[in-house]
Amino acid sequence: MRKTLLTLAALTIAGAAAASTPPSQPASERARQALMPHSADPIWTTLGRTVVTADLTRGVFTAAPPLEVKALDGRELTLSGFMLPLDPSPMVSRFLLTRNTPVCPFCPPGQPNEVVEVDLDQFVKPTTEPVTVRGRFALRADAGQGLFFHLTRGELQ
Repeated sequence: MRKTLLTLAALTIAGAAAASTPPSQPASERARQALMPHSADPIWTTLGRTVVTADLTRGVFTAAPPLEVKALDGRELTLSGFMLPLDPSPMVSRFLLTRNTPVCPFCPPGQPNEVVEVDLDQFVKPTTEPVTVRGRFALRADAGQGLFFHLTRGELQ
């Protein structure tokens, strides 16, 4: 069930796009979301340099991270953002960390390079407030493995 929810979340975040352009959310939604709180953590600017492309004929999304993002792979990182739980449980250990305020559980909270899948070592109560999490950062080559960015052994700060 969680894998299905994660896959649906990844596809929702990826959105529809032409094969040569990065997937994105509608411009009008992006403009409204820009007026809402978002994380000022500089790591999001770095992750945002990852180029995401979609080949809709094959149903494949890929990421091309620059060297500065590749250098983060396997390192302990601390990131701040907004929690988007993957299920409606009162306590969660897995969620999406987003740069932007999620507007609803079925709407993409930004671009695919603005979302990190987080696995915590403990269960926490979901919140709509900004959170800071620390864990081991990992890159994934394609959306078939989940989201492109993953934080494991996470700990809420």
